[in-house]
Amino acid sequence: MYYLACFGDSLIQGFPFGNSASWIAHLEATQEISVSNYGLCGDCADDIFERMRYRPLPEHIKHLLFLGGANDVLQRVPEKFTMGVIKKMLAWCEARGYKLCIVLPLLSADAWLNRYLLNLRQEIQHQFGDTVYLLDLQPAIGFDEASLSKAYLDGVHPHAATYKAMGEYALPLLREWLSEDC
Repeated sequence: MYYLACFGDSLIQGFPFGNSASWIAHLEATQEISVSNYGLCGDCADDIFERMRYRPLPEHIKHLLFLGGANDVLQRVPEKFTMGVIKKMLAWCEARGYKLCIVLPLLSADAWLNRYLLNLRQEIQHQFGDTVYLLDLQPAIGFDEASLSKAYLDGVHPHAATYKAMGEYALPLLREWLSEDC
């Protein structure tokens, strides 16, 4: 059994369906990965990091997953600030012996938002690609306009079927990452 604590925003929480419909719940359904869901709708990267820092975790958890950044973009938080939070998060994880996985921000069905999300995705890849495990779930959703509009309820929150596809896509990738330390 692998153990994973997942910190993030509504896309970890499974909004609007709840934790049981989140893409990470689909990981746990395989009974290979035990998932702790610490997602909270509306959180920016700094909110997520604060929860990560102050949330007591069981000793058997050594792998943390972070998915955030879209709310930073929506709230017009400067990208430099968001990247600074992620750097602090990585340093905090390293100091405590945690392995960190960063999920690249997902593209939305909104062209304006995607310009900023693409920049954030690229900056995360550039700054952390050699340092942490980066998980890109975008292939499970698609990249073209038709796929993006079909995948979401409101342009940013996935349909239940999209959450399921994300979980199925992530499972073998996370299984491989988690097994590297066993």
